Amino acid sequence: MDAARESMEYDVVIVGGGPAGLSTAIRLKQLAAEKDAEVNVVVLEKGSEPGAHILSGAVMDPKALTELFPNWKELGAPLNQPVTEDEVLFLSETGAKQTPHGLLPE
Repeated sequence: MDAARESMEYDVVIVGGGPAGLSTAIRLKQLAAEKDAEVNVVVLEKGSEPGAHILSGAVMDPKALTELFPNWKELGAPLNQPVTEDEVLFLSETGAKQTPHGLLPE
């Protein structure tokens, strides 16, 4: 029994809806729009939603976001609290040790 399958064609298929996959899809669409071209892009994600598998303390440097969307603040992105300090700890069974600040990139 041959069952007909629905299919869709895409120019680009991106596997993974994390930061790299989503920013790739966004930038491809932006570049196509700049050239008044159409590109069909799909992002495949195994999670329930894009970014579902990201481990995050919700701390991010908005530099990449600013590169993709220079007006992200005006668009109402929900980034409301700037980071004021950063700590990296090495955890063990007996406690935690802080890294010297000299070892962290500025």
